[in-house]
Amino acid sequence: MKKITYKSILFFFLALVSFYISAQDAPPSDGIFRIQNVATGKFLTDAGSSASAVTMSDSGEAENTRFKFVQSGSYYNIDSETFGILRAPGSGGPGGAYVVVSTTKASPATDTDKTWTIYHNATNDTYRFGSRTTDRFMYHEENGTVTHVIVADTDNRSNWKLVPYVEIAVEAAPDEDTSTDLSCPSSGEFQNDNTRNVDISNPANVGTADDRSCYSDYSESTVYGKTWGVYNITAGSNHWDGTSLQPRIERSLTRASTTGIGSYARFTGVVRILETGDTSGTTSDGTYIAQAKGKHSGGGGSPDPAICLFLAKPVYGEGINSDKQVAFDIYAERILYRGGEGSGREVVYLKTVNKNEEVTFELEVGFRQDPSDATKKIHYCDAVIGGETFNFNIPEPEKGLESGIRYGAYRVKGGRAQIRWANTTYQKVEIEDNNIAEPSDDILRLRNVATGKFLTSAAASATSVTMSDSGEAQNTHWTFVQSGDYYNIDSETLGILRAIGSTGAVVSTTKSAPATDTDKVWTIHETATENVFRIEARNNNKFLYHEEDGSVTNIVVADESDTRSHWEAIPTSQSLSIDDEEMLTSSIKVYPNPAKENFIIELSNLNSSKVEIFNLIGKLIFTKEVNEKKIQINNYNRFKQGVYFVKVTTKDNNKVYRKKLIIK
Repeated sequence: MKKITYKSILFFFLALVSFYISAQDAPPSDGIFRIQNVATGKFLTDAGSSASAVTMSDSGEAENTRFKFVQSGSYYNIDSETFGILRAPGSGGPGGAYVVVSTTKASPATDTDKTWTIYHNATNDTYRFGSRTTDRFMYHEENGTVTHVIVADTDNRSNWKLVPYVEIAVEAAPDEDTSTDLSCPSSGEFQNDNTRNVDISNPANVGTADDRSCYSDYSESTVYGKTWGVYNITAGSNHWDGTSLQPRIERSLTRASTTGIGSYARFTGVVRILETGDTSGTTSDGTYIAQAKGKHSGGGGSPDPAICLFLAKPVYGEGINSDKQVAFDIYAERILYRGGEGSGREVVYLKTVNKNEEVTFELEVGFRQDPSDATKKIHYCDAVIGGETFNFNIPEPEKGLESGIRYGAYRVKGGRAQIRWANTTYQKVEIEDNNIAEPSDDILRLRNVATGKFLTSAAASATSVTMSDSGEAQNTHWTFVQSGDYYNIDSETLGILRAIGSTGAVVSTTKSAPATDTDKVWTIHETATENVFRIEARNNNKFLYHEEDGSVTNIVVADESDTRSHWEAIPTSQSLSIDDEEMLTSSIKVYPNPAKENFIIELSNLNSSKVEIFNLIGKLIFTKEVNEKKIQINNYNRFKQGVYFVKVTTKDNNKVYRKKLIIK
């Protein structure tokens, strides 16, 4: 009989241990797992397309990091929750030699390159995944790829933890409205037909309430150690504006109405988003939680335009939460130009926040110096959301007139919106702009002699120009820009004017000057009256005309003395007040006039003055400061044949005198 020695017993024990560690095992359950590498801590991630290499992610939250193990005979398929089962190719694999790839194949499958052997190390509760029986194991390479290689079990890049994925139902917030009835109460208790300023005494939130929803009024809740303003609105609940405007319960804050550098309006608070408008994934999803406001010069857009709106769009969960809003994507909806609406705005993704998450929110709108040009300023809209900064420079800063902020809940085109605000503060600083540039003499108002009204640019291309009672607005300001033998009439707010021959209409365009298009050039004719002109469409014998019905046309005018075809060119630097308008006084004389070479400017009853001479399109040709009563100007070929304007400004009282000069 053979003796059983100590060495034999030891060998038998080691063999049992080896078998215990290395034998084919099973996953802990048939549940869903995140597969986390022991060495790197990253999570195996499905590629999302067939024959593409799998990757690794820092987080195991995304659905493509979830896998389950499906038994296939003596082996297992590793099945992605978002795609198909994993494949372990050979040296000629589509992702590279021995690189693990995703497939569209469903489980269970018996393909030899899509089945795996599972080995469990009970000592540290980790797993190794062998590609069938090849002695190769799934491995997270240093370069980030995932392969299957021959490797010792002591190398933790081949060892993996199985982290169970457990679905947790999203719970309603303590102050959430869970009613399924989204209609306005039949009692009319929230109708408030007499005022939109519906509020409670001493509200915790700053600002003036603007309530345009019959679903509920502003109220407050105390949860999580804070007092929260409650803003609940539902689709179709705007009883003030009907279908023309969206429901809202917002708070408006007094605006910074100055434009000097250092002027700003600043709002801070903490926001919780519980629910936002849902239109089943259309572009109308979401609710605005805050917006920057500000009127501008030059016309266009709403009378009270938004500059930048912060939009929260719903993100739905998965599995048991597939019908619940679990998070919200925050977007900035920003104007591309002043008054921009619809396609005149861009929508930029900022970040995602969880439902009922307390998120700090800061918004500042104001004017700062342009770092690239100290003579200019920037109108800015800067936000800090949950510690992340999102800055925006508003287009056309020179047109900005004010900076304002509103917050609360605005817009719900489907379903309900529930926004909560706490710890709100507001501050504004107003600094006058002392560096406003004086109007240039090359920018003109065109006042019709017969009607006294001012030519006014339309706000959009191919739209008829109009006439205004006042010449103060920027859309009544024009520049004559030379284009060959003709001129473009260029608006300060849009583009050059077009004369449509077939209809006689005069329309605005977005075309820039100078342009040679035959329907966008004009000839300027003098009249017997100083600074008054007739303006002809090219050389078509059709003149700019203010019709009795108020429209502006280009038509044949038989009588040259018809003052509806006469236009007075008034520089924007000149006051429109009759008391200040001293253009035709005898205090200034120019002779000979017309002049051929040299001429004299005689100043009567004027002290120290500044003399400037401009050509017809406003270009400065000559300037000189004088104390004498009479000066002689020598031409020296500076003044070509044409019409010029002499402007004299007194230094003691800044009065302006003008005369027309003709050079033959």
